[in-house]
Amino acid sequence: MRKYLLSLIGFGLLLAACSLSTPPAQQQQDSSSSSSSESSAPVQLQGEEIGEGEPATEERTETGSLAEHSLPTGALEIGNPQAPLTLLVFTEHHCSYCRQFLFEIFPRLKTDFIEAGTLKLQIAMLPLQKYRKSNEASLGFICSAGQGKGLAMHDALFRNPNKSKEAILSYATDLKLDTAALSECMKSGQTAALLAAQQSWAQSLGVDVVPTFFLNGEKFIGLPYYPDLRGRIEDFIKKLAEK
Repeated sequence: MRKYLLSLIGFGLLLAACSLSTPPAQQQQDSSSSSSSESSAPVQLQGEEIGEGEPATEERTETGSLAEHSLPTGALEIGNPQAPLTLLVFTEHHCSYCRQFLFEIFPRLKTDFIEAGTLKLQIAMLPLQKYRKSNEASLGFICSAGQGKGLAMHDALFRNPNKSKEAILSYATDLKLDTAALSECMKSGQTAALLAAQQSWAQSLGVDVVPTFFLNGEKFIGLPYYPDLRGRIEDFIKKLAEK
């Protein structure tokens, strides 16, 4: 009976994710050359994607006094760099479960573990081939992180259905970013290379759905229930204390 219940839980977590129908390496493309038609092998979303009419009623996501900086990989790190635990998440801006993680689970992680210096969060992007603006959104996120506003742009991209470059520059204006520098960064081959490297990184880790998480290297797929995630983190804390 216990094995049956665990199987059901695992199946539920897999459903709470957005899947990729093609390997990440095959998704590397310049957003400026995207066609207006969808791919012949579209990504299958196993949950609802973010709808254009969906209201944004949550409070805006903020780091507060937490440190935020870009890593050499282009990923965004939030929290104390010396924190003993690292939660890495591969995410994408059209995925409703990824949005739910940012708005519902991240604030609890922040309060319970990140502010205490126990855990740091790393956010890496995995664009979905189905969406023509997925690459642009990811580039906008990476470039905003380079100006110290990665989380704020992450928040804006999840709240707003328009993820075109023009819209991203509009959000950047609201966030008081240097829009000229942001525009140049989004066109830069170096930024495109960072995003491609993140896709290759995801592929090397066997990531084919978002969100996918790694807690100190331990992989789990799909949006977790917060009590389960908290339990995983507390188990790691206990193990570290025993060493």
